[in-house]
Amino acid sequence: MSDENILRYTDLAAVIQMAKARGWSNQRIVREMSAGLPYAEALVLARKAAPLLDISVSEFMRLRKNE
Repeated sequence: MSDENILRYTDLAAVIQMAKARGWSNQRIVREMSAGLPYAEALVLARKAAPLLDISVSEFMRLRKNE
């Protein structure tokens, strides 16, 4: 299973822990987790994942959009 696919099938906290252990930036984690998601689904994910990344929901959404 590739790094990208593992992000879709694992517990969210575990995903973030694994990605950080591999040296991934928050930006890469956000983009990998939210790749291909419509805005509404990405927002739901952001509300769950942002606190685990120690960032705000708005920062999650900003990182997702590559601003």
